[in-house]
Amino acid sequence: MAKRSVVSLLMVGVVVMVVPMLAAANENPAGDSVPTFNSDVASIVFENCSSCHRDGQVAPMSLTSYAEVRPWARAIKAKVVSREMPPWFADPQFGHFKDVPTLTQVEIDTIVAWADGGAPLGEGVMPDIPDFSQEWRHNRPPDYVISMPLEIEVPAQGEIEYVKMWVENPWKEDVFLEAVQIRPGNYALVHHAGVHTRALPPGTKIGQTEFYPGSQLIPAPVPIDENETVEAQQARAVATATANFGKDELLLFYAGRKGFAKYPEGTGKRVYGDRYIVFDQHYQMTGRPEKDRSELGVWFPEKRPHHQVITTSGAGTVRIVEGVEQTARPVAVPVHRFSGDIEGNETRGANLPHQPLIPAGAGDFRVTSMWPLSEDITLYGLWPHMHFRGKDMAYLVSYPDGTEEILLSVPNYDSGWQLAYDFVEPKKIPAGSTLKTIAHYDNSVRNRNNPAPDKEVYWSEQTWDEMLIPWVKFSVDKRDLRLEAEAGTQN
Repeated sequence: MAKRSVVSLLMVGVVVMVVPMLAAANENPAGDSVPTFNSDVASIVFENCSSCHRDGQVAPMSLTSYAEVRPWARAIKAKVVSREMPPWFADPQFGHFKDVPTLTQVEIDTIVAWADGGAPLGEGVMPDIPDFSQEWRHNRPPDYVISMPLEIEVPAQGEIEYVKMWVENPWKEDVFLEAVQIRPGNYALVHHAGVHTRALPPGTKIGQTEFYPGSQLIPAPVPIDENETVEAQQARAVATATANFGKDELLLFYAGRKGFAKYPEGTGKRVYGDRYIVFDQHYQMTGRPEKDRSELGVWFPEKRPHHQVITTSGAGTVRIVEGVEQTARPVAVPVHRFSGDIEGNETRGANLPHQPLIPAGAGDFRVTSMWPLSEDITLYGLWPHMHFRGKDMAYLVSYPDGTEEILLSVPNYDSGWQLAYDFVEPKKIPAGSTLKTIAHYDNSVRNRNNPAPDKEVYWSEQTWDEMLIPWVKFSVDKRDLRLEAEAGTQN
């Protein structure tokens, strides 16, 4: 009996010892070979994820510590294996671009092994998270900062149009910029934004208007004739859009971590002295009332640049829609100011002639744009812009000798991530070439982002409508600013 008791006790002891050993093995099945957060994973997450995944930023959860990252280990693994995160949509077969945020295969394998191994914390000291307090991203403070003229207040829920605030230009003559940055006042609220330079539309003056019914007043163009008819309003809107479309208006676009641009050595972005500065803010509701006052920081070059960087959507001078050529521009004339429900939205734009709508259920609606080049240009970057139905877009160039090159292919476009793609080495495109874009739209139920697959889609600014803006960033080789300066001096 005593002997049997001793054996029983020994067996109990073995079981007591084995259970924690098995638990430890399940938590860390590969033993010391499993990567740990402190030694291997934290540096990857901090350098590639935390800039967006932190308090007050646009991403849905914070990833700045082990306690924050550990619950998401499996989800992080899935996202990096599928290469959904970090967000980057260019097909690596075509083009070489700056600031590619994709992880290396070694980094992906490390995260996978860590998650599969129980996501251990590990021994040692966790590396410091990068210092995100210095929000200005140039190597020196900005030379000038332009703020939105007032703090915008938005509701907790609903949809509002782009908030377009017009600010008087601080420079009465043209100036050139070496770098520019948009800094949101509320990162969680600002989904994306742009800053443009725009001429005052014909028949308007700067006044005060609501950006949705019942909201605060903001500075914006208002009709000189307060009794303007609806027909006159539409004619003015069409004239304004047609006149401005393709002009070198865009200073910079902000989305997520993107919102800073430094122009190539010897080039600069022109701010036209006879235009206004316009903040175009697109807000995403957070479930509570929010406020924002974004600002634009600019840096001046030490020397006058020799070429002007032009950002334009002019690569669409000719469009072929489902095999039918159309030369008229799609221009939307909004007839409402606010909607909280896409299904109940009665707002629609008025398209110019020959701009067919995207039919309900169309799963592969194709639009091709072409820009014949009459001058040699240097191409610095590309930015494809579509909305919810945007499916894919590719930029191509057909050279005078008949050869063709794919400059950029985005096979899985995501309107939630408005990414721009700047070349590592600028591309020289000779006169006689044709720059093309080919885009497809999915207005079917297969598109999980489609808010209304049973409705035809108009071309307009709202995200539930559609756009095709193939932005290009380039300079014209023969337009040397130094020669302009010399000619001005002689005159």
